[in-house]
Amino acid sequence: MTDNQKLKHIHTAIQKKFKDKKLVFGYGPIGAKIVFVGETVDPDAFEKARPLNQSSEKLLNQLLRLAGIDKNKVYVTNVVKYLPTRDHAISPKEIKSHATFLKEEVKTINPLIVVTLGNLALNGIGMRQPLDNVHGRTFNLGSYELLPTYHPEHALRDPRIKELLANDFSKLKELLKIKGA
Repeated sequence: MTDNQKLKHIHTAIQKKFKDKKLVFGYGPIGAKIVFVGETVDPDAFEKARPLNQSSEKLLNQLLRLAGIDKNKVYVTNVVKYLPTRDHAISPKEIKSHATFLKEEVKTINPLIVVTLGNLALNGIGMRQPLDNVHGRTFNLGSYELLPTYHPEHALRDPRIKELLANDFSKLKELLKIKGA
């Protein structure tokens, strides 16, 4: 089975499990050196069938440019691939039900680095630490390095977080050099 077929198989499995939901899948090349994992789809992103809304994607692209990373060579996805209702917070049980698919998706892409964007993404990848305690640090998770950081949407609302996010992207740039990518 090719990697494209594996990814389609994962999408089909997610669709079967969440058959009552409209899903938004990740995008980017298989074999990308970096996978960005967001939290969940918001209404703007859902409408455009993208993992991140327009303003978050714009900030992510700016940060990638500053780090010297081609936005067309990264893969972007979410832990939860559907739009939750407005009055519904994503539960740990829901995160767990999506985590298996996320891990298979990441395994299929086979990156050197996974960057989680926000607490929910960090939990979805399997780390149960507060983001404030671990952002900007790297963790070896076997086949890839994990770099937790803040979600761009959070940074757009808080200038202090935007500065921390920019610093974390500097660390991402250094990590890529270390990895020889």
